[in-house]
Amino acid sequence: MITTESHPPVTLSPQQRADFDRDGFLILRGALAPDDIAYFTAIVDRLDADWRRQKELTPEATVEIRNAVARPGGDALLPLLDWPTTFPLMAQILGWNIQLTTSHVFVRTPNPNEKVTFKAIDWHCDGPSPEKFPIINGVHPLLYAKIGYFLTDLSEPDKGNLRVVPGSHRSAAPPPRDPATGDPVGAIQVLTRPGDAVLFEQRTWHAVGPNYSNEPRKNIYIGYCYRWMKAIDFTAQSPELLARANPIQKQLLGHASDDLSYYLPMKNAGQDVPLKAWLEERSGAERQPEAIPAQGTSHVPPAPRNS
Repeated sequence: MITTESHPPVTLSPQQRADFDRDGFLILRGALAPDDIAYFTAIVDRLDADWRRQKELTPEATVEIRNAVARPGGDALLPLLDWPTTFPLMAQILGWNIQLTTSHVFVRTPNPNEKVTFKAIDWHCDGPSPEKFPIINGVHPLLYAKIGYFLTDLSEPDKGNLRVVPGSHRSAAPPPRDPATGDPVGAIQVLTRPGDAVLFEQRTWHAVGPNYSNEPRKNIYIGYCYRWMKAIDFTAQSPELLARANPIQKQLLGHASDDLSYYLPMKNAGQDVPLKAWLEERSGAERQPEAIPAQGTSHVPPAPRNS
């Protein structure tokens, strides 16, 4: 059992806002404390073992579990939905009228003999196919973002690292490819230590590379979209899961007092979108964005960002 009381909520600093607007992602160092890492790793291991048994997967197979929060035992992931060292930043970027769109557990097993050109998940941006998005002033709209919590050591390249193309969210066109590598021009591997998190938006091009290490890569993605959008990996969550959630988590899980609230959540705002009052009371993010104090999220010395 963990408690979030020892993790005070953070605010989005002007520098973080500038970095996110420029790059399309933020690296949040030390988002999880050592006890948190152990707690969530144990959950991932249990979900992984159950999934492999049910799907009859070999130990070498990569495991991806969608809507993990609704799996048996997955409700233990509920604290990550509004994790105090990361989620406030997401809420200040997307606003208060948001919900969960995916809870995605990922175990990328070692494959030291893979070819250098292999990509476990090839380069893409999230959401529907890019050609189905509207283009406004040369870019797609920001509709969806997620936080990746990395539980294993990825402080060196080629360990199944998240790969991103900084700035690729600022154009609706796919980034050009480097003919020598096949990767997009400017692509980097994100180097993280256990407990680090990466917040990135759906327009940022990214991929997962091969894991040449001797250890599996374990991480959890928690994604958020606007409440008037269809979630990626669930239609509705169970009453049992909602009963275990706090008010903000209930909003994120899709609770609403009536159907119209998804589009116009004003009649019962306190019940349906408690995140609105939370933002106003704690950060002033809506009323006075210029008053948000500069406050970093790094709690350990930063690892280098690329190789």
